[in-house]
Amino acid sequence: MSAERDINALLAGLRAGVPRGVEITGVRPLTAGHSNETYVLEGLDAILRLPPSTPPVLQGHGVITQGHVYQELGALPDILPTPRILHLEEDSGLLGDPFFIMETVPGAAVTDYVLPEWFTEATPDQRTSVSRQWVAAIGSIARLQPLAAFGTPATPESDARKWRSWAANADCPALVALYDRLLSRPAPRSGPVSPVHGDPKIANLMWSDFRLSAVLDWELGHNGEPLTDLGYVLYFFRPEIYFGVPLPSLSGIISRDEAVKAWEAASGRSAQGFEWYEAAAVGKIAAIVARGYQMIVAGESHDPKMARWKEMLDANIALMDVVLG
Repeated sequence: MSAERDINALLAGLRAGVPRGVEITGVRPLTAGHSNETYVLEGLDAILRLPPSTPPVLQGHGVITQGHVYQELGALPDILPTPRILHLEEDSGLLGDPFFIMETVPGAAVTDYVLPEWFTEATPDQRTSVSRQWVAAIGSIARLQPLAAFGTPATPESDARKWRSWAANADCPALVALYDRLLSRPAPRSGPVSPVHGDPKIANLMWSDFRLSAVLDWELGHNGEPLTDLGYVLYFFRPEIYFGVPLPSLSGIISRDEAVKAWEAASGRSAQGFEWYEAAAVGKIAAIVARGYQMIVAGESHDPKMARWKEMLDANIALMDVVLG
């Protein structure tokens, strides 16, 4: 694929080749993110997801697997709000890549880099509700049976070794050494294997009138130990991080201790040993940042969001060292 997609070609292909395609009046880029691309299909009130057309920082599950995840979750009664899949195209002939189309979900996100006004101007009680719903939604995933789309479960250790290899490939020996310290300790288990979201930051949820309307972006998910998600969530409750969503600085946001209790209540599991998974989460984020910084240095990317990623990498390495103790 070319570095930039031809929007007119996307529109023509969709109008000619998908059900109700004639209703599409325009294709509007929404986000490129650091992985897959998202477009609004105007006139159809739907969202198009495509693989990245430029070198991605992350290469998670392909869009077809992600579409199957949404289909599986959507078939479960009253578990997690997820968008309905309208069309899933495994052949790349139509748009040059496989893709899926999902319904538009009402609401807005608590975006990563700049907090939205609807959230900063909310009352403390409203932010308490949102933060509790976020943690509870992630905790509820631990009650699900493994998803067929995710395939064979991964152990916490194999997942950590995956991100250790990322750190090694990104030429970050300090992070590799921290992973070796982590892997020298056994990972606690909370119970049976369940789905793991993989990137359960608050920005991957949608909110409508301060109520959860969707849990999105499962491309880093797998079947495994659900404490993995708790460790990742707790990263965002640390006041010392200065980038991303500064949640602890806002009145009404629940505390780390409250988040742990909310996860336990929603999951029906003990959070004992979560510290191992928080260290793993910090390392995972650091490994992703290390790869992004490597791309900037090599000229593979010019994403302005990654301009400060060396500073972020150093901060995460220092934080992982602290969490490991």
